[in-house]
Amino acid sequence: MPPGPSQPSTPTSGAPTNPNPPTSPTNNTDQNPTNVQTPADELSDEEILMVMQTINDTSAEHNRRVQKAAKNKRVKKFAETRVKHAKGAKKRQTALHVRHKLKPKTGATDVAYKASITETYKDLDTATRGNEYDTTYIDDEIQALTNVLDAIDRRFMPNVDLPELRDELNTVRAQIDSDLKEAETIRDALRAVPAA
Repeated sequence: MPPGPSQPSTPTSGAPTNPNPPTSPTNNTDQNPTNVQTPADELSDEEILMVMQTINDTSAEHNRRVQKAAKNKRVKKFAETRVKHAKGAKKRQTALHVRHKLKPKTGATDVAYKASITETYKDLDTATRGNEYDTTYIDDEIQALTNVLDAIDRRFMPNVDLPELRDELNTVRAQIDSDLKEAETIRDALRAVPAA
């Protein structure tokens, strides 16, 4: 009988073989073309809570500043909504970690997310007040919101254990998705305004 896919065509030497030989890790992506190692893919519920807390705090702080600096009423209202969403999420997540005796765990992942968010908003420091500032802010929010959605979908949801935390992530995801759509609508309206 000819060898099947699971049967070797020649007898083995008796040496044990690893059916899943190790391969070198590659993290090449469009955002990481140089194969820089990123924090481990597995996150605990405590680490996920810490990253969400970092995102909420950074977002609320940034959007409070924009509320004062923006000129467009719709942009100001959007920044106010983002602050409310961040505060509401933080309140729910704090109750969650108290109820389940989880302690947000600081690590490389939350530090990396804070640095990423801070870098995203950096260009606002040099934007001229008025339409340029407002448009830059909305562009930055679109980037930040897209990054958070990606983190929820690719990093947090696959690793979350606690059903209540999964529900919270779904709630946050729905709010962010709604905010992203609103930001894209505002961006289109701001770009339609002729330069002064």
